Amino acid sequence: MSFSKNKKRYCKWFWDESLGGEYEHWGTSTYFMEVGHDLYAVRQIEIYENGNILSYDRSHLTDDYGMLCDKQFNEEDLLEFAITKAEFEQIWNTKIPINRSVVDIKEE
Repeated sequence: MSFSKNKKRYCKWFWDESLGGEYEHWGTSTYFMEVGHDLYAVRQIEIYENGNILSYDRSHLTDDYGMLCDKQFNEEDLLEFAITKAEFEQIWNTKIPINRSVVDIKEE
């Protein structure tokens, strides 16, 4: 399957390692990503085993917890872990991250 070069893509995967350090107790996480035509993350939301949620985008790239993924994705990963835009948007619009204010997210 070939993707359009101007279409955003969405993926989800389970990360089976914790953040470590003082955040070790958060546990494992599930990442949801919106990936642009250049194969870099545009928006990212992380849901941790203990219920904590973090989100990043181009207006909030980094903080004390982590950062927006800065590695370019490859087509194979996007195919293997693909989800729909609707699934991503449902998570993005209903989960409240601890590292952002609701106003910041809704202004995107």
